[in-house]
Amino acid sequence: MSDNQTTHETIAQAFGRTTDPLAEYDEGFQDLDVDPFELWLEEQVHSQDYANGTVTTLQRRIDQWRDYMEDNHDRHPAVPTTRHVLDFAHYYLEERDNSKNTVGAKLGTLSRAFRYFQSEPHFPHPTDFNPFDAAKGKIDLNGDDPQDPVPIPLEELRDAIRGIKHVRDRALIVTQFKLGLRASETSNIKLSEVHIANAELQDHYEDLGTHPALEGRENAVYIPHDRDRNKSERPRVLPLDDELRRALLQYLLCRPDNGRPWLFLSKSGGKKIDNTNINDIWKKHFRPEYGPTERYRGVSSHYGRHYFTTWFRIEREWSRDLIKYLRGDRQSGGKIRSTRDAIDSYIHAWYEDIEDDYRQEIYKLRI
Repeated sequence: MSDNQTTHETIAQAFGRTTDPLAEYDEGFQDLDVDPFELWLEEQVHSQDYANGTVTTLQRRIDQWRDYMEDNHDRHPAVPTTRHVLDFAHYYLEERDNSKNTVGAKLGTLSRAFRYFQSEPHFPHPTDFNPFDAAKGKIDLNGDDPQDPVPIPLEELRDAIRGIKHVRDRALIVTQFKLGLRASETSNIKLSEVHIANAELQDHYEDLGTHPALEGRENAVYIPHDRDRNKSERPRVLPLDDELRRALLQYLLCRPDNGRPWLFLSKSGGKKIDNTNINDIWKKHFRPEYGPTERYRGVSSHYGRHYFTTWFRIEREWSRDLIKYLRGDRQSGGKIRSTRDAIDSYIHAWYEDIEDDYRQEIYKLRI
């Protein structure tokens, strides 16, 4: 769509139209004290004789859309552009590994809510534009999804990573492979949450490795569970092996020194990179060679997490509880309180159990 944006704008200008017809209503919706999606749920869902499971599913899809817009765009979710909807769809397809049918169902639910807005006289939504329907026509949501990610043998993976010459890109991809992190978690790492035992780095970056969770734990990274979009149920400290330390050292020695707290910064402007940036980096270096086929999903930013989990579960036969700690999954006992004592107690109970074995058993990329 972005490639055709100029053409769309040219056509709109020729006929006195706009490519963003809902923009003028954004401020009004932002000022409202009521949620239009809750009104749709109340009048069109809760009033019907739907099964409880159906109601829960519809509510969840609405919540996912609202959360996505709040986290990623400065726009009220009731008045999106087609691009907002496409980004949402790609996020759930590529970052969250939803199937095409699942994403199509999400957009179908959101389109139903939008058509309700169009049908009610007190809403300003024009009847000739539905961004959810427009987006569905610009993305392939048909056919069966390949179930498995494309398999890459370890030796082949080593060659692919050695072929990444851009220092930041290599450090970012190695980070996700070595730690099994989501794109959002990688984007959210702060310098203070990375400890590397290197005097030159520590002199240059005063905040490096200063997070309390890293006290007494050198060459490690802290991944919080309660930061926006991190998605994990539990915090964790993970070891940095020698290869990842070298990759990060090379990057940090040439990282833009602009005072921003985030570990990974964009090439232009030195800003925090986001999920889309990270996914684009993966595709740049792994596609088309490892793109999607009829049998396999293509490599995307989620691939490192899949590879990491499979390695420890299948190749090293780690216990389910240890893998849950590595991934930040919920353990028995439910949610953890976001207090210093609760976090310290949880990490202390697990990190010492995994540290030595992790450093010995994590796959070597020979970089």
